Amino acid sequence: MQDRTADKLLNIAGANIKKITASESIPVEDGIGRIISENITPAVDVPPFVRSAVDGFALVYSDFSEKKIETFKVKNKITAGYSKTIEPLKIGEAAFVTTGAPIPPNADTVVLIEDTEEYAGGHMTYKKTAEKGSYISPVGDDIKKGEILFNKGHRIRFCDIAALSGIGLNFVSVYKKPVIGILSGGNELTAPGVKLASGKIYDINTNVLKSLIKDAGGIPEIIGVVEDKLEKLVEILENADNSGKYDLLISTGGTGASFLVLENKEITNFYDLIPSAVEKTGKLLFHGVKLIPGKPTSFGVLNGGTPIFALAGWPYSVLITFDLFIRPSIQEMTNSANIYKRYASLKAILKHRVTKEEGTRKYFQVKLSKENDYLWASVIAAPKPPSAARSLSPIINADGSFVMEEETTVIEAGSLISVTLNDYEIL
Repeated sequence: MQDRTADKLLNIAGANIKKITASESIPVEDGIGRIISENITPAVDVPPFVRSAVDGFALVYSDFSEKKIETFKVKNKITAGYSKTIEPLKIGEAAFVTTGAPIPPNADTVVLIEDTEEYAGGHMTYKKTAEKGSYISPVGDDIKKGEILFNKGHRIRFCDIAALSGIGLNFVSVYKKPVIGILSGGNELTAPGVKLASGKIYDINTNVLKSLIKDAGGIPEIIGVVEDKLEKLVEILENADNSGKYDLLISTGGTGASFLVLENKEITNFYDLIPSAVEKTGKLLFHGVKLIPGKPTSFGVLNGGTPIFALAGWPYSVLITFDLFIRPSIQEMTNSANIYKRYASLKAILKHRVTKEEGTRKYFQVKLSKENDYLWASVIAAPKPPSAARSLSPIINADGSFVMEEETTVIEAGSLISVTLNDYEIL
């Protein structure tokens, strides 16, 4: 029996996704979420000079510890950005320094200004204890010149923007974003903003996929809504494949789950249009996964080498299957060193018992609440008829989701579950 698990589909997709080799140089400030295409090795130390970590007085520790000097002559006032030559301190001398300022070449200790007994008339008195080397940042204490700061494949975060700027870069080399073509199937679809005719519905998935692709690091391009005609769909897939412009194609709707196409039988019903068209223009590698929502999800590779994910038409299913299959595929394409989720997961206590059939992975949307310092998760019931994929309200009203794996059939109330958040601003 063929393995139709979600993990099997992920493995097949991963083996057929082509990594992007082309790179581009972009301004550092535009780098959030981009994947670095070459190792970053600083040409400078950070800091590039010995500097004070606080506002205080720089002095020679032996004057204080061995010579027992308590009152120092303040020789200089050194502020951040000071560019004049700084002379070494003589015995009994100190220099007033601000945070980030360079210190005299023979100074080895900085004491806090608030710890001084007195500072007046060009003299400072200090009677407290101090440690040699206190409040001093040596050259390269933060980032060292010549040592790899970021490896190729690193995804740039806000803190990395600071580090890249700190080593003097204004441009950074990153992998180009994949171009992903979007194709929505269905005679019933109407673009938002246009008055609905009888029997028509608005095309939700195109806008959803555009946003998801951008968020995942790709460039969406709309191929369009395709009518439910096999020959027309085949023509569009061939044109997209032969154009050489797409790193990946995503279609929604017309997937079905009859599996007949896997048995080389001609498909004529509307629900299996996409798998049939893929089979005629390439190779269908996977059709139908043991997953709720997203059972009809398919994957194939067209004759010109373009991979294609065929998702079910229900928007809720698109949201779930995109994060499960396509987001990690985009990360693979862009050479990300780590496959990561969009949002974090946390632990919560399941409020009510849940069940499902064995052999199928199922996602449940939950509402989170705090009671007696514990975090609880309540499953949001699917609307009637019982198909979560048909409705958006569960995910709209949810704070997150948890998954029951294929082998699990029941999770009892009071069990600790892992909830993946739907947003950062949940609690």
